[in-house]
Amino acid sequence: MEVAQSRPGLATRPRRRSGFAAFRVANELVLVPPAGADERTHALNESGALVWNLCDGLHTPLDMLRELRGRYEGEAVVMLADIADVLLQFHGLGLIELAPAAPGAANGAAAPASAATSAHGRRVRFVFGIEDKPYFHWQLAILFESLAGQLRDGWDITVVVCNDHAVLSLELTRLLDVYGVQAIRGTNHAHSLDIDYAGGRGGYAPLNRVEALRAIAGHVEADDVVCLMDTDVFLVGDLREDLFPRGDALASNNIVGDRLFMGFGSTDSGIDLQKLLGALGCTRELGRGGVTVFLTGATLQGTRIVQDCFRFAQVLYQLGRIAKLGDHNVWLAEMACFALALTSNGVEYELLDAPQFAVPAPEQADVAPGSFFHYYADINDDRGAPFAGSAWNKQMFRDRDFLLEDVESFQAVARTDVERSFFALSIAARERLHGTHAA
Repeated sequence: MEVAQSRPGLATRPRRRSGFAAFRVANELVLVPPAGADERTHALNESGALVWNLCDGLHTPLDMLRELRGRYEGEAVVMLADIADVLLQFHGLGLIELAPAAPGAANGAAAPASAATSAHGRRVRFVFGIEDKPYFHWQLAILFESLAGQLRDGWDITVVVCNDHAVLSLELTRLLDVYGVQAIRGTNHAHSLDIDYAGGRGGYAPLNRVEALRAIAGHVEADDVVCLMDTDVFLVGDLREDLFPRGDALASNNIVGDRLFMGFGSTDSGIDLQKLLGALGCTRELGRGGVTVFLTGATLQGTRIVQDCFRFAQVLYQLGRIAKLGDHNVWLAEMACFALALTSNGVEYELLDAPQFAVPAPEQADVAPGSFFHYYADINDDRGAPFAGSAWNKQMFRDRDFLLEDVESFQAVARTDVERSFFALSIAARERLHGTHAA
């Protein structure tokens, strides 16, 4: 079994080998090796020559993508894959050296808050709270692959690794390095906080999403917009910057919108969120949103918002247990904590009714352009698979790396464009991280 070299990481800065003489001949760039070298002469077409010229030790593959998109049309994901293939070919021919990535990607430091802002003066910080295990490794790889080349200047990604500040695994370290993503280590509340005092169950992992906000709060400026998302999402098509709010906002959510939260439409069992606020002396109307959360740096730096997110998540969890709601119902407790914390503290926020951020119904075949498709459906939902007519389910790969499985077999029977896009991203992420496995 031979394993081919994986694609260059997105933070890599390739450098041309010295000694080659370059001559323009018609529409090609001819590279002549140094005198006496036992090497071939190479002819590069126009796009290959552009990539070669950008191999100066300063440009990453993402930088090269920006340059090429100014001259050529095409989808960012496809063009980035082509650039990576060209760089891999150049390296195999001995034309370039793959200079190491910039330091600091996975050493626990976040990107400096003084990084460049977008042309509109807004900086969006994508943040994800994860545990260091395969379930999140493959999910993040697919998400990062879909975002590759899509982020505007000044927009970035931070992963908060909830591992009680332990050393990161080699698998996660490589993932972060290859995609040039910053990491912060934080507390794993699923391990350190047993909130089910009555039953001793504990292990409520969704609290780690709130931990992600706590950890990033010290690394943002007041006018940053932090976008907290789940990990089981991927971007379909091109990123739409116009959809992102400039201030505090929550994506509208049908589950939080139920009259009785955690009741899944029941009129008899669940929690009345508005009454809960009233019991605290808050008469403000609750904006029914959650899952995808947008908070400004100024809001996060307040002394109570994140603390109250933790408090409301725990209160809702305990109320669900007291009401004898099912495990699957109670698992959603954290979903409403952001709206409750903002409302009780008098923070105005926008309620986004954008299908691109909505959690889709199971087996949805069509999505709006620029959607962050949320393949949340799992075997515990008993509501069908995430993709229409598909047998694939994320729970099948909860304890092993999906990217190292036979992705092609799932791709071969995919029925919709969104499902085919998902498996194509999975294969591209596998090639970038692990190389192509060939007999």
